[in-house]
Amino acid sequence: MRIRNLTLSLLFNIITLTLTAQNTTNFEWPENEITPIFKEFVTAYNTNDLKKLQAFTKKHYEKDFIKSAAYWPSVFADFGQIKPFQVAKEWEKKNRLAIWFQGKNTKGWVMIMLRMNNDNTKIMGKSVMRGERPSGDLPPYTPISSDEMNPYLKSYLKKLHKLDRFSGSVLVAKGSTILFEQTYGKSNKKLNKNNDSNTSFNIASTTKTFGAVAIAKLEEQGKLKFTDPISKFIPEYPKDIANQVTIHHLLTHTSGIEIDDYKPFNLDARKAKSMNDLVKSQMKHIDSMNEGRRKNFKVLNEYDYSNENFALLGAIIERVSGMSYAKYIEQNIFDPLNMKNSFADIHKVSNHQNKAIGYTYKDTEANFIGGTRHENGGVGSFLGPAGGIYSTTRDLYTYFKAINNHTIINKETQELLHKKQVEIYVNEDVSFHYGYGFSVSRKGKLVTIGHGGVYPGVGSRFEYYPETGHYVIILSNYGSMAGSVVADHINDLLTSNN
Repeated sequence: MRIRNLTLSLLFNIITLTLTAQNTTNFEWPENEITPIFKEFVTAYNTNDLKKLQAFTKKHYEKDFIKSAAYWPSVFADFGQIKPFQVAKEWEKKNRLAIWFQGKNTKGWVMIMLRMNNDNTKIMGKSVMRGERPSGDLPPYTPISSDEMNPYLKSYLKKLHKLDRFSGSVLVAKGSTILFEQTYGKSNKKLNKNNDSNTSFNIASTTKTFGAVAIAKLEEQGKLKFTDPISKFIPEYPKDIANQVTIHHLLTHTSGIEIDDYKPFNLDARKAKSMNDLVKSQMKHIDSMNEGRRKNFKVLNEYDYSNENFALLGAIIERVSGMSYAKYIEQNIFDPLNMKNSFADIHKVSNHQNKAIGYTYKDTEANFIGGTRHENGGVGSFLGPAGGIYSTTRDLYTYFKAINNHTIINKETQELLHKKQVEIYVNEDVSFHYGYGFSVSRKGKLVTIGHGGVYPGVGSRFEYYPETGHYVIILSNYGSMAGSVVADHINDLLTSNN
């Protein structure tokens, strides 16, 4: 046993040394008038000391230095300390310098650009890009093997947990083989209760995949068509809109129905206790549709992400099936797949003892306020198809495998859900498309199919790699970037750059 443990220890050290070496970069600061100021900024940023940030901004910003200093702790909360990786030359101009950074411990990618005045002596503003990646090859340069995945992620996530940067659940599998599965942090800090493998997390907008699968099942049964106008199922909705918008438009976020920039609508939507309440709140405030689209409404026919689309899909599910949205999801997805720790019913979630409370640095309007993480306010008053389902990494793994194995929908339907229906954003290094309730993305060379979820104190990433057969599922009760940074780093680990 001692020899076996020594062998495993040596293997782990070799893996760690190899990956550490692969992550070493030889960044060279550009010869640029802005470089000394940028270096000074990085030093101040990495302290996460507001007084030092204020001293920097007071010295180098032309105006609003107090407000500018207060912004950077929000970036630090997501990425921690950073190190420069690559100059973003495509953003370079005479009076600005953009650099890609990688979190020293989080391994997340963030681009920071400083915009200067005409003589490059004062900072006029900044830009920060998250959720993308630098150009070209990224560390670790060669994909991690299945044997290396478990020890590497144990070390990586143990460090993030120790630094209080991650709380939640992580599952990585290849086909039917789980390569890594672990939970971290507290589900309830007041009760000092730990997250465990059966802890149910709010999955936010990853919920949309369930609404899409529910609609697809009804389509398979001949109860609706993707081409049906919504007026067929929601006759009370304004006819000039409902006769144009189809189920296809709702599933792809291309309808143009969006009202969530209007605060009175948001207040009413938050009070909703049923699908009909959500429909009524839309109808009440429809004339305040975003970007003045209400007058002479025309279907947008291009991507514009909208929770209102999926609220309408929830109403259609109920009216076509003759049962509540929650009951339909339970009877047609949760129960057949034995997803015992997944909930779409607000009352069942409220009574469930092993659910994760979300902890956030943000207020109710999603503004960063810093300080100590606080509870995000609980589960709300209603769980709809736009967001709110509670689940576990293991249940979601079972669910995604069932979709891909055509257990709950047929092959033709699965391919339709995962097809690139609409383009969101495409460049050389990344591409984002949307299918029917599923995102189809590429960061680097590998395509992923799935969805993400964002809410204060809630973060979810639910991804399948069709080219390699990997499943990556991350649920966090520390917010969106806590899960997204981890998922993006796993993407780097799986991607071959040679």
